[in-house]
Amino acid sequence: MAIKTIIVDDHPVVRFGIKQMLSATESIEVVADMEDVDDLFRVIEETGAEIVLLDLELERTHGVEALRLVRKNAPEVKVIIYTSHDDEDRIVQAAELGVDGYLLKGCGQRELVNAIESVSTGGIALESTVAGKLMQHMNRRSSASEVESVRFSKRETQVLELIASGKTNRDIGETLFISESTVKFHVHSILNKLDASNRTEAVSIASQLGLVELT
Repeated sequence: MAIKTIIVDDHPVVRFGIKQMLSATESIEVVADMEDVDDLFRVIEETGAEIVLLDLELERTHGVEALRLVRKNAPEVKVIIYTSHDDEDRIVQAAELGVDGYLLKGCGQRELVNAIESVSTGGIALESTVAGKLMQHMNRRSSASEVESVRFSKRETQVLELIASGKTNRDIGETLFISESTVKFHVHSILNKLDASNRTEAVSIASQLGLVELT
């Protein structure tokens, strides 16, 4: 059975071009093309469409609002964003709304067809540029979460900064006017909080998390 697909894009020439590309393969049937989402849900119901190929910037529905409407009114339909916008905010918003694919206009016919075929069987189709930006966002969020989970006292921060500068426990004690045993107590606490096995590892982890600057 051909994969029933709807194209939503406010540029007639773009819709025509996409339809020509998709109609050239037997695995996909373009059951409708439209300029906005006004009648989309009625058409989905009438045609039994499985996939919506959706532009993010429509004339009357801007940004991810169109995707939000599809998710609300036709949650069973799979959505592939097909757009010229590759800014991280849009990509992240689309991902959070549960988009099934995100391709940039200009991709080749084979890539577009492969994406539709993959998504129709439960896969996810992300262009490499899009996947890279999404991964960068996730990494930053993960790092921010790690930073939030680590809390140092004022004294521990001072000790950590002195460790990073290469000071010994004795040097740290003399600098902060505390005993060496107190320094050891703070070092032990720092290692535990950073889940580090030694001072060098602690400084490395703290540097990666932005908790200390290496000089």
